[in-house]
Amino acid sequence: MPADSGTGSGPAGRADGRARPTVELHRHFEAGLRPDTIARLAQRHGVTEVRTRKGVVVPRADPQDPASIRQYYRGIAEGFGRPDGFSRFADSFGLPLSVLRSIEDLEEAVFDQLVACAAGGSLHTELRGSPYTYQEQIAASVEEIAAALVRGVDRAWTERAVSGTFVLAFSRQKGLPGPGVVPEGGQARRIAELAARLHQDDRPVGLDIAGFPEVPYPPSRFADAIGPAREAGVPLTVHSGEQGRWPDFADAPPSLIVEAVECLGARRIGHGTSLAASQTARDCVRDHGVAVECCPVSNALMGFVPVAAHPLPIFLEEGLLVSLSTDDPLMFGPFTVAEAFDAIAGPLRLDSSALLTLTRNGIESAFVTDARRTLLRERLANQIRINH
Repeated sequence: MPADSGTGSGPAGRADGRARPTVELHRHFEAGLRPDTIARLAQRHGVTEVRTRKGVVVPRADPQDPASIRQYYRGIAEGFGRPDGFSRFADSFGLPLSVLRSIEDLEEAVFDQLVACAAGGSLHTELRGSPYTYQEQIAASVEEIAAALVRGVDRAWTERAVSGTFVLAFSRQKGLPGPGVVPEGGQARRIAELAARLHQDDRPVGLDIAGFPEVPYPPSRFADAIGPAREAGVPLTVHSGEQGRWPDFADAPPSLIVEAVECLGARRIGHGTSLAASQTARDCVRDHGVAVECCPVSNALMGFVPVAAHPLPIFLEEGLLVSLSTDDPLMFGPFTVAEAFDAIAGPLRLDSSALLTLTRNGIESAFVTDARRTLLRERLANQIRINH
């Protein structure tokens, strides 16, 4: 694995050199594949039908045509308000997963996605995903799959000087021993061990706890299972406070976020919208130096909190280490953080200085080495000079 020297040139960005610099810390790998990438992989493997994750054929959708793929996902995004909106969203992951057929596909797709994000202005991008998910189409061990994902990150750095990190994830509802989980007794321990094995001081790998629902699986339940990762110094982020609905956020109370910080030592919180309901919880996050990965577009489309009511401005005002991300851009629309910012800036009354603050916060909370962080600060300063 390449050592992080803290040197190298920045990503090219757009041809005019004026891409707004951003950082993205919360982007799901398979849901971040661009339609062009999906179409290329579909052609490679002879995939001719779009199927849901349950195997149902989607009529009038062509997996080898980027325009058709875009149209399909526009329909998914526009249908969130329907009673079956969430199930259609979950099923729509079937398409990107159907074209990831080999270890080589995974490495190539990670590399391509990081390079594309850099071209769109991202100084550093973190992708996340569960090796267990990719076993649906790939006959390989979770160890082989995880290694391929990390290799894609390494290639982006060594071949293009594009900065990225892979965050290995497991689903909370499949994390512990019980009915319906993997024979080894749950995903959590296995993924934590994988993260510990792949994590290096000069090239970090992250760990994420994700999945639905939150309340039956509080963070403290995973303290023992993720022990190997904590002992190895793997940085942890936890999807928490996402699934509570505005204005009371009862379905994902802020106490779960406090628990993730105090019981698990989480360094970042994914979404964290329920922090809006508790000054005490926000104080806890700020006092512990824990960052918040905000995804307002997805929060709004999924019906959790309207964009205009999103607590992102409160987080900024109170000095929380908050950044902005796309979450699942294939399903939700904006493929770059800059585009996501444009979608929320008006309703939340944010100006360009807010985007710069979000980018700086992203650099400070990224799962990177000290040398890489210094380099990212320098790249941001250089980009600001170019753009002005």
